[in-house]
Amino acid sequence: MNIIESTLYALPGWLRKYRWPVLSLYLVLLVLAFLGMDKIWKDDSLKSWFGKDSDIFKNQQKFERYFGGNEDVYIVYEAKDGDIFSEASLAALSRLHNKLAGFAVDVQKNPDSPLSHTREVQSLINIQVTKVEGDNLQVYEFIGNQLPDSKEKRAALKETALKNPELLLNFVSREAQYGAVSIQTNFGDVMLYQNRDTRSDVDSFSVDLDYEAEEPAINAETFEETPRDYDMYYSYMKEIRAKVKEANVDGELNIYYAGLPELIAFQTEVLDPEMSIIFLGIFIFMLVILGWIFRHPSAVLWTMIVLIVTVFFTMGIIGWTGVPTSSLSDPMILMIVLISVSDVVHFIASYKHHRLIGMPHEESLSNAFAKSGWSCFLTTFTTMIGFGSLWLVKSTIPVSNFGYFCAVGLLLAYVVSVTLMPILLDIWAPSYKPLKDSSADIKDPDVAINSSTDVPRQFHFGQGVFNLTNNYSAVIIGVFLLVITAIGIGMKDIVVDTNTLESFDESTYLRKAFEVADKNMAGTQNIDFMVNLKESDSIADLDVLQRIEDFQQRMNKEFPTLIATSVSVVDLIKRLNQQMNQDDPAYFRLPDTNTEVNQLLFLFNSASPEERRRLIADDFDATRISFNVRNSGSTGYVELIDRANQWSKEIFNPLKSKYANMEIITSGGVVTFMHLFDLMTKTEVNSFLVTLALIGVTFFFVFQSFTLGTLALIAATFPIILTFGLMGWLGIPLNPTTMIIAPIILGLATDDSIHFINKLRGLLPKTESVTVAVWETLRQLAPALTFTTLVLVGGMLSLLYSSDSSFQAFGYLGALALMCALVVDLLFIPSVCLLYAKFRAAPQANPEPAN
Repeated sequence: MNIIESTLYALPGWLRKYRWPVLSLYLVLLVLAFLGMDKIWKDDSLKSWFGKDSDIFKNQQKFERYFGGNEDVYIVYEAKDGDIFSEASLAALSRLHNKLAGFAVDVQKNPDSPLSHTREVQSLINIQVTKVEGDNLQVYEFIGNQLPDSKEKRAALKETALKNPELLLNFVSREAQYGAVSIQTNFGDVMLYQNRDTRSDVDSFSVDLDYEAEEPAINAETFEETPRDYDMYYSYMKEIRAKVKEANVDGELNIYYAGLPELIAFQTEVLDPEMSIIFLGIFIFMLVILGWIFRHPSAVLWTMIVLIVTVFFTMGIIGWTGVPTSSLSDPMILMIVLISVSDVVHFIASYKHHRLIGMPHEESLSNAFAKSGWSCFLTTFTTMIGFGSLWLVKSTIPVSNFGYFCAVGLLLAYVVSVTLMPILLDIWAPSYKPLKDSSADIKDPDVAINSSTDVPRQFHFGQGVFNLTNNYSAVIIGVFLLVITAIGIGMKDIVVDTNTLESFDESTYLRKAFEVADKNMAGTQNIDFMVNLKESDSIADLDVLQRIEDFQQRMNKEFPTLIATSVSVVDLIKRLNQQMNQDDPAYFRLPDTNTEVNQLLFLFNSASPEERRRLIADDFDATRISFNVRNSGSTGYVELIDRANQWSKEIFNPLKSKYANMEIITSGGVVTFMHLFDLMTKTEVNSFLVTLALIGVTFFFVFQSFTLGTLALIAATFPIILTFGLMGWLGIPLNPTTMIIAPIILGLATDDSIHFINKLRGLLPKTESVTVAVWETLRQLAPALTFTTLVLVGGMLSLLYSSDSSFQAFGYLGALALMCALVVDLLFIPSVCLLYAKFRAAPQANPEPAN
């Protein structure tokens, strides 16, 4: 017995001796954990994912400084009679709009109302359009308070809407069957520059040309992002739905909710309750499995207590560190619970084994922890490597925190198991009828049952596995290599792609709503380009406008299937130019001189400064080019973003000779999504390689055998090859969620291999042959390995209940990999060892199977 086993052997006795001080310490730590849990807060903001110093965060904040955020609610309504301009549909729209636009009354009555987050409500009722009367430019509401009172007027209104590029697809579909209501909110607002007001009180084109204040650098002090209150998003959408219900439009309109607030509310309303059900199902499943394995309530109770204490400690540490949680918090707790149970199962299974061979309670405890403690530590360490690699490669902040705190939780699980379990088992231990009257004739507990004819049922499974591997070892190895090779070939066809919309189950109302918006309207994704020339009045430069037009036209031409609509200051000026020239279509172009441009902008700014602010900054030094894009896989977005960045440099860089400080900023949901996808794609590959390297070094160091280390490493990679090969054959794309699986599964898949090989190493010096050592290893470990894998697989499959298809993929792919790992450890590794023994040793009779 080495020093590690000696320490673990003595640990239960010491803990029993000082049980009350140890339990008192646990009580104090639990109180501290509860206090820490009260400090937990959640943040899924842009800043939380990329960090305050990231370019993607800074660019988004620069854009929002001028044009605000885009965390808006997009309500698509469908006319049940097929025409949103019918008398009934327009009346329903009017009721709907008035209910939503009356938020100010609610806020006045209750300043704390969730509706206080509403800035503006826009629909066909109040969206502003321009017209020319004489030499004056007029801005009026498209429909207004007076609905058209005749069929002819409604038909004319419909024709005008379908011809207006600013309304088409944004507020009315091409067939006029669908319409939209846009609700702008102040969610996600940032604190603006401290020494510069971006909302001038002077609503005119004139500016102070002597003002030359230097623009401050973007840093952590410049911007402060408002933390997201997820309950507030849910409360807000609940109020919006209540207003829609009050409008009583169910008879005329079908309503679909889209936008980021609805997405977050969906998580609170649907996904979070689903996780509660998933956790409940997992605990019930574990209770059934543990009861079936140990046939005693104490084993089930103490296992649950160890898991609960581990979770409390982990959450307490998260709270005390002040690190925000994210949408990955629930999967983190799930992983800790599922993986931690394996250590407890191995400890109790080993205790049960020693009790069955006649050892007294105290010696059974000591031997159980001495024999299983080191293997459990090694499995904990390798699994920590898998999760820790996510932190080491520093991808996104939530993913890094997910990996870090999963590793911390697993370490805590091991510590709690070895320090609390001996005390709990000493208070109330499972009672098992010994197979021998005493332990006096037991030379070694590892091989004590070899000569016994009274073998308990727990060994029957291991005996059957041994018979199979011993009789057909060469066949098993051949089948394994053939299957792995055939399936592994599919890895060449694996596609790296992800689709935001398809991350939700097809049956969810959220996915249906987004699909309706994407198919019939301007889509739910956006890309924004900000041209910031940093010189007042520079947007009126005809050279700048022509380059914006060139860029916009090139994007629309090259990506017609992706881009639904686009809008820029050029569209505004061309439309105004046409209207100021008797609405002659020939004048739907940029004016010929800067003077004409100045005049048009002056007229528009005077008529509608708020509408101007949607496209042009107050100092007329910056403007936006917005593209609404349809939902697509990441591969389509990658090309769009790459080409757009390339063209923006080609088109706008020549302007730097005139505007030296000019800046082109790309922002929007698609840009953020693609940056996240690209970052995770690169880092998760590194995470897998780091995990593989560290686990390989650990194997060679622990087993002190190149052969055993190589065998364990090869066995650990089989589940990865099988999983990703099947993904290639079945056309399942590789996305950020499935990428996380690889290092995690590699860490988990090694657990059973470590238990098997470590046990085998311990038995080899005590038995007469490799065959006997493999036989005894399988008889003792096969049940425990199978049961712990079943718990993990059951937990993984429980994720299929989630409406998030990313979680579903994580569940079934993880379950597949774990089952493959179990089959490898029970069939492939023993077959290799047995075949090796047959070639290297002289033929000798196999041990007689116990009946």
